Order: sequence, then structure tokens, then C-alpha cells
Amino acid sequence: MTEISKRKFDEFDLEHPEIWERFEKFTFETISSGKKHYSARAVFHRLRWETEIDEGGQFKLSNKWSRWYSRKFMETHPHYNGFFRTRGEEFNLADFEAAARGL
Repeated sequence: MTEISKRKFDEFDLEHPEIWERFEKFTFETISSGKKHYSARAVFHRLRWETEIDEGGQFKLSNKWSRWYSRKFMETHPHYNGFFRTRGEEFNLADFEAAARGL
């Protein structure tokens, strides 16, 4: 399985801010339902359905992005750190913001 680098994630995230907006929205809906932990991939399955099926999306949304979005969510909302189970390289919001500014 090919891993997606942080650089690729940064590029994708900047090009498709609507994915982050929906990931964040759907995650908060999951939290509001009472879940203490959940799967980022399950959130992505919902995203995929809405972008590809309901809206006839023009690009495929790979599960490989989910690890980066889950880390971004927990960095952006530290109160929910641990909501998604993660492993491997940690995501750092400062690195993401620097990449967004082109540093």
C-alpha cells in the first residue's frame, strides 16, 4: 500500500477545502451522537458517498487521506485528542500551516 506523504496531503487539502469542512462537520455530528471514539475511515465513507454518489463527484476520495484528516482534526480541536485512534507519524498543525503559507 502506498503511503501518502504530508506534502501531498497539504496540497490536496489546500485544493479541496470542502473535504476538510465536511470531515469536521461529520466528525462533530458523530461526537454529538454520543460517540467517544470513532473511525476516520467511517467518516470518509460518508464523505465518499456524498461527494461521489449524491453529487456526482469528479475525483475519487481515497481512504489514504483519512489518517491526515484525523490528525488535523485532533490538532485543531485538542479537546477531542484521542477521538480517532492514530498510529505512526504525528501530524503537527504548525507544520501544516507553514506548508500552507509556502514555508
